[in-house]
Amino acid sequence: MPTKSCLAPGEGLGIIAGSGTLFSMVWEEALSQKLQPAVVVFNDSTHQFNDVPYLQTTLGKIGEILNFFKIHGIKRLIFAGRIARPSFTSLSFDSTGLRWMQKLGIKTFGGDDTLLKGITELLEHEGFQIISPREFLPNLVLKPGVYTNAQPSDLDEKDTVRGQAVLSALSDADVGQACIVQEGVVLGIEAIEGTQNLIERCANFKRQLKGGVLVKIAKQNQSILVDLPTIGTNTIEAMHKCELNGVTISANTTQVLDFNQVVELCNQYNMFLKVAK
Repeated sequence: MPTKSCLAPGEGLGIIAGSGTLFSMVWEEALSQKLQPAVVVFNDSTHQFNDVPYLQTTLGKIGEILNFFKIHGIKRLIFAGRIARPSFTSLSFDSTGLRWMQKLGIKTFGGDDTLLKGITELLEHEGFQIISPREFLPNLVLKPGVYTNAQPSDLDEKDTVRGQAVLSALSDADVGQACIVQEGVVLGIEAIEGTQNLIERCANFKRQLKGGVLVKIAKQNQSILVDLPTIGTNTIEAMHKCELNGVTISANTTQVLDFNQVVELCNQYNMFLKVAK
């Protein structure tokens, strides 16, 4: 399992804040390490900050974002939380943003991982080091094993293998990180709607009221720096409403937010959490 990165107390850390629990976890860890965070939030953000340098802006203002981090002496950046991907026609770019768009070229029309790899390469070219949340936070990713009282049945294992095969086949197309399988039938594959909506819509397609497995794994050759697959308590609550048997995630690459609460909920609802190699 990756180990937590070592940053010296007092060192600056640039946080690009997205939605969800991951930002709060990164923020609290940065403060516990006595780091000096500087935060970029986007206009739809609900995060509030006091006595901390922060910039509220839009995704297209790349030059403004780079200047903000450089002014505050930031050399290391971390992406914390989901950032909704808008249509490019809705963005207002500054001159640096336009240059980045030209450099990214066809990557802007690829999947999320393709685009984010291009963005991290440009940030590194600007002199920033990108830190993966899994290297910053302890216990964010897990080793192989079953972490719950409930164990997957033989049918659950077969459904898991089916789901892994489907996601592996889609990996090169940079589409989806999750699917739901019941009795060998693929009920749904995650697209832009996200895992929560995937679970909700699959409830209408179930062959039996109880059963089925959520499989959520990283794409082959996926960047570990940004946008790894993630589950949390909201995922488990949605699975319970859909009456799934459990979830299988990929070892060392799928992020588990609020691990203790996730396991507690799974045990409460008699669902399994399996981490596969």
